[in-house]
Amino acid sequence: MSTVNTAGGKARQDVMTFPNGLTLLVESMPGVRSAAMTLLTPMGAASDPANALGSANVLADWITRGAGERDNRALTDYLDSLGVQRSASAETVFMRFSASMLADKLPEVLPAYGDILLRPRLPESGFGPARDLAMQQLDAIEDEPSQKLNLLIKARHFAEPYGRPVVGKKEHLNALTPDALRKDFQSRSTARGSILAVAGAVEFAAVRDLVEQHFGVWQSQEPVQQPVHAAEGGVFHEQQASNQVQIGLAFDAVAEADPDSIVLQLAMNILSGGMGARLFSEIREKQGLCYAVSAGYMSLKHIGAVLGYAGTVPERAQKTLDSFLHELQRFSSGAQQDELDRAQVGMKARVIMNGESSAARAAAIAHDFYHYGRPRTLDELRARIESVDLKRLNAFLESHKIGKLTVVTIGPAPLAVPVDLIG
Repeated sequence: MSTVNTAGGKARQDVMTFPNGLTLLVESMPGVRSAAMTLLTPMGAASDPANALGSANVLADWITRGAGERDNRALTDYLDSLGVQRSASAETVFMRFSASMLADKLPEVLPAYGDILLRPRLPESGFGPARDLAMQQLDAIEDEPSQKLNLLIKARHFAEPYGRPVVGKKEHLNALTPDALRKDFQSRSTARGSILAVAGAVEFAAVRDLVEQHFGVWQSQEPVQQPVHAAEGGVFHEQQASNQVQIGLAFDAVAEADPDSIVLQLAMNILSGGMGARLFSEIREKQGLCYAVSAGYMSLKHIGAVLGYAGTVPERAQKTLDSFLHELQRFSSGAQQDELDRAQVGMKARVIMNGESSAARAAAIAHDFYHYGRPRTLDELRARIESVDLKRLNAFLESHKIGKLTVVTIGPAPLAVPVDLIG
């Protein structure tokens, strides 16, 4: 059992790892009356059985349909009576449970989540509705081409199983059974590698005791890991008779734990951080080529990528892609001081606003522990943003030119991509 505590500004952070491998993070926030928790457990889509993609997505709903002594209705009514704002969802690596409440309700809420994670009922009557909801999500993607594109670009750019769509595959969901998913849950449920972050008007000792009481007996086994296969990459076009064209591209970038990830995040804000950003002003406003254009950074623990998107019409699609690639390549020549200033102001504003929300802080410190092995304070976040000057930014841009691309398009005709840029 190990503990670490740090004082950052006015907030106090404590970290503790229990013998079963569960890590508890607590950030005490003076001046708030709320409390929030984020629980990440390694039962995401990347650990789905290869023949049952979408299992984690179904389980994230099914697992909350009754736990411990409470059936579905009783559990829902109980959490509602405590005023808990909550969600449960599957992600690539983790299954995420989030809950916000008045701080004095936390001692009643944590035991309920102990039941959900350790003693879910997984009732037969709840399996059908949970699977139906997953099916509806899959069907909805066909009506949202930009979302479909996002899934396709990740599936081709990231190595299997990290590029899997969380929603899974329809044929796999149709074949899924309650018994199979119950067995799958037992094989994947583990405290080891799980992260429970609590932030707000809380004291570490009290939270520690509650967590030890209600999560201390959670089984400890190694998280399930599926075999890793190289990403497919390259260029892919999905034919669709439409008056729109969806363009997606991706290239590798530093992972978030890399010291230069903050430089990349600032660069993405310059490139795509609002109506004054380069992509929007150059491609949409000046040239009128598309109705939407953006680029963003995403990272799993050891891999990062820049993902770009543009939505346009068929007659302007090739020019949109060409202009997008031109702006990415031009960016390596450097940014201006006023662009960096705006990006830093925007990022610091988000840090300050998130620092006032217990829910945002619980999510942030859980995120930090996964990527950095420790939570970061608000002061540290601000200092990290301010540490980037124009010389460092431009040196980074010059040494990290656009890499080999994965390109995916959806529309009536494929587009031409320079051969030397294809991954």
